[in-house]
Amino acid sequence: MFLADFPEGEYNILVYKIKVQGEKSMKNFLMSAVCFCILCFGAVAFHGTEVFGAFETEDFSEDESLDVPVDMAGVTLEKDSLNGYLVPVYGYGSSSYESMEFDIKVNSPVVLSEDMPGVDLGCKVSGKNVRAYASLSENVLHLKIYGEKKCTAKIKVTIAGKEFPITVSIRPVKISANSLLLEKGKTKKLKVSGCADPITWSSSDKKIATVSKSGVVKGKKIGNVVITAKIGNKKIGCAVSVTTKKLKKVCERATYIGTHWKYSQAKRTQKGYYDCSALVWKAYKECAGVTFGSDTYPGTTATESVWCRDHNRMIKGGYRQKKVNKMQLNPGDIVFKSNNLKNPYKTTYHVEMFTGYACMGYDSKGKPYVTPLWASRGAGYGAAEGSLLARPMK
Repeated sequence: MFLADFPEGEYNILVYKIKVQGEKSMKNFLMSAVCFCILCFGAVAFHGTEVFGAFETEDFSEDESLDVPVDMAGVTLEKDSLNGYLVPVYGYGSSSYESMEFDIKVNSPVVLSEDMPGVDLGCKVSGKNVRAYASLSENVLHLKIYGEKKCTAKIKVTIAGKEFPITVSIRPVKISANSLLLEKGKTKKLKVSGCADPITWSSSDKKIATVSKSGVVKGKKIGNVVITAKIGNKKIGCAVSVTTKKLKKVCERATYIGTHWKYSQAKRTQKGYYDCSALVWKAYKECAGVTFGSDTYPGTTATESVWCRDHNRMIKGGYRQKKVNKMQLNPGDIVFKSNNLKNPYKTTYHVEMFTGYACMGYDSKGKPYVTPLWASRGAGYGAAEGSLLARPMK
């Protein structure tokens, strides 16, 4: 049929399993081969009824298959040793490490992808503390690795039958705090442990808080920011709330009461006991002198909400998740839950104090996600949209 006029020499031609059915399919196959030769060598002559050159003479019949193995002799990986950091991701009451991801260039004279016939991909790991998953696309090997502690893992990746050993050094890193109350004008040093590489520090809003090259945070203005430590392509952070000296003490006292004292409505006025409104009253009275109109004993959610309303302490729009996400709540703010938001003051039944934010981790685009913290509730607690929201002190 065709005579492919190749320059003299030896050729490694990658061919996958080819199934030829009938004369028409055979012609299509040979035409594709000719096009390949034209693209590669720029010369093809038409002559005779046989295929010469890099192809041996073959007689094809219907339903006949030709299997040619992928030539992996010259294929190598650009890297066979990797270093990675395990960065914590915080959940509600727990924490884990996010995965490490690496892209390794595959040095190959032809394009290799795992969805091609004959390019089988495998991935095995030695050790119990590491899991690894591999994918291959257009000569890029992508590894996704999960670990639990510091270790060195041996990974064996197999591409089209050829094994590639890879060594991965894994180190967990931690930040000294993922939540911080900082008095305006004061400083606090954040530390990252487990990291041997340079750290780049940054602030999400330098007008509120700045951070030095060594991780020293300074409170500049009342508000909330995220301080980020970047290690290579990994990020770990701390949500910082810049506040006043009094409000810092209010939040710390409220958190202590909510986590150390016993809940009891019957004994709410006694030391060592609290209910929701008594907690707010005791913390504000002891640390800031705010009594919500009751100097001798704790009020109720109804009396405290009315006092905030009458003293212009309510925040317009009330509680909104949008405000939480934008870090617009300030430590010491209190939210009232009501059975009927159309008549919230008469139907309020619970009050909770907001005490700051915690940085839980970063999304795939590198944006931090934060969660609200509460004096006597777990991280992530919230309220209905539009619930009464007050700021007893500025």
